[in-house]
Amino acid sequence: MVVPMKRLELLLYHKERDQFLDSLRSLGVVHIVQSEESADTNQNQQLQNLIRRCEKVITGLRKIAAVEGDSHTGASQKVPEEIIEEYEAFEAENEKLSQELLTLSKDYAQLEPWGSFDPSVIKKLGDSGVAVRFYVMSKKKFEELDTSKLTVIKINERESGVNFVVIDYGAVSTISVDEVRLPQESLDQLNNRITELKGRQIVIAKTQAAMVSVLPQLEAFRNEKENELRYERARLSMAAHAEGKLLHLSGWFPAGKKQAVEQFTSKYAAYYTVRDPLPDEDVPVKLKNSAFAKLFEPITGLYSLPHFTELDTTPFMAPFFSIFFGLCLGDLGYGLIVLIASLVLLFKVGPKMKPFAMLGMVLGSSTVISGVLLNSFFGQAIFGGPGVESAFISSGVQIFSPLASTVSEKGQVFPAMSLALVLGFVQIIFGMVLQAFIRAVNGGLLAGIQPVASIMMIIGSLVLAAHSNFLNLGIGEFTVGPVLVGRMLLAVPLIVAKVLTWGGLVLFFFFNNVDKKFFIRPARGLWEFYQFVTGILGDVLSYLRLFALGLAGGLLGAAFNQIAFMFVTSPDGTVNYASAGIIGTVAVLVIGHTLNIALSLIGSFVHPLRLTFVEFYKNIGFKGGSKPFLPFSTVK
Repeated sequence: MVVPMKRLELLLYHKERDQFLDSLRSLGVVHIVQSEESADTNQNQQLQNLIRRCEKVITGLRKIAAVEGDSHTGASQKVPEEIIEEYEAFEAENEKLSQELLTLSKDYAQLEPWGSFDPSVIKKLGDSGVAVRFYVMSKKKFEELDTSKLTVIKINERESGVNFVVIDYGAVSTISVDEVRLPQESLDQLNNRITELKGRQIVIAKTQAAMVSVLPQLEAFRNEKENELRYERARLSMAAHAEGKLLHLSGWFPAGKKQAVEQFTSKYAAYYTVRDPLPDEDVPVKLKNSAFAKLFEPITGLYSLPHFTELDTTPFMAPFFSIFFGLCLGDLGYGLIVLIASLVLLFKVGPKMKPFAMLGMVLGSSTVISGVLLNSFFGQAIFGGPGVESAFISSGVQIFSPLASTVSEKGQVFPAMSLALVLGFVQIIFGMVLQAFIRAVNGGLLAGIQPVASIMMIIGSLVLAAHSNFLNLGIGEFTVGPVLVGRMLLAVPLIVAKVLTWGGLVLFFFFNNVDKKFFIRPARGLWEFYQFVTGILGDVLSYLRLFALGLAGGLLGAAFNQIAFMFVTSPDGTVNYASAGIIGTVAVLVIGHTLNIALSLIGSFVHPLRLTFVEFYKNIGFKGGSKPFLPFSTVK
């Protein structure tokens, strides 16, 4: 939910400013409305830059600590600014070394086919009139080369072609390919330089690893500078009036903290007012959710925080997102990997990262359940039965995996595709219900009629289509596994469907844009009805991606399995796990499924996001655009 906010306007006697700000920071509940001047001063910009640099160093040292561990003790005698500069110097040097190594490695790879020789000798020969030229040519062209008037020495023959040199005495020979320009260093010289640079990188890495012990010192310094920056911004946000005698401060605080704020301000020579926010004000938003929904707040923040007049979408989208992710990944084996990896991280990472590990456990659990329902374990069927072959367990698909694709007399059946459409329909209708509620709360009951009318038309039209077998679509026979959805629609009386459809149509045309005049609404409703009709079908069909991604991942996993076991399968179809080909089988399984799970994880996160932020948010009427509530407080 979005925590209700109150606006604080305060006039303070200037001599009490410092004491007031110190106490206000200790209170830690007021989000100060900052002026442009508070962010534009040189001092603030320098502080921001220093904090960013410090944070970057802290992040780098944490990564080192996660790999190397912290075996060093004691704080550095250097001041934090010197530590930051030293780390940055090492990073800059390491980057330069990496670039040099890349260039040297390319030179080494170019020179290696020619063997070890001294380029200075080649230069001396050239100065004395004996030119040694290097060429690469395909084997076929080399064999066709007329060497009667050339002094040709073949160096070696590789897949890339034949490496050879031509020695000219005075006159320059003409060859049909371009001459190869080699580095002016020998292989030994390049190798020595590469070894030297890598040695320097090792020294830098050890030095940086020893700096891990200063992490607490840097974190304390970062917090100190962050507090200094916050204080400076708060100070500059207090506008001076009455020749500087009075200071004006504006801020926001949670409505539940009103008594605490009033008690605090009453201690100072100050005049203040507390009021509710106005509709057009930029109100910071604070979310308050259950432990489960709170895990999904970072996902909500990827798009935008809700406007203070809207509902917090997090608790409503969280169950859908979990289900969508599980269906997209859709494999028991992959789900177990995500679940186990998240569980391990839960005990390895710090407090700030634990919510992400717990979110991974939720999504992994959803994938495990979906994998069972879809009958997939690393691309292989778990339960066998009618229309399912090569399963780990000979039966049970109809009981444990009602969403699994099967082969029947009518052909291939995909219950997961039907489920994707139903989920899309349910989420869109749910979004319209929320939109009706939000409109009714903010604009009165009449404002919430249009979304209700849309729901009536959708449900009524579906029931009518089922009764009339519209376009022979077979809506009355529509099923999701064992659930007879079409029968449910047919159970609704036809008269009810007509009332819903026509009643919804009338309400839609006469109760859209209720802030406009009554006789204008039908004309405006015509355009909105067109958008509604053309948009609703596309919105529902968008949810087919849930089925398509799960199917693609399963088919790709099955393909890797088939390729892998070719290494241990004889021509007569028998499998010999004791053969040497088992190495290839294991390699293909590991590499193939690693690639598949990586691709599937990306799709399983991105596409549910798209369905949430486009289809769901559109049908809610989501506006968003708010900034987070950041109270003036002490960073610890």
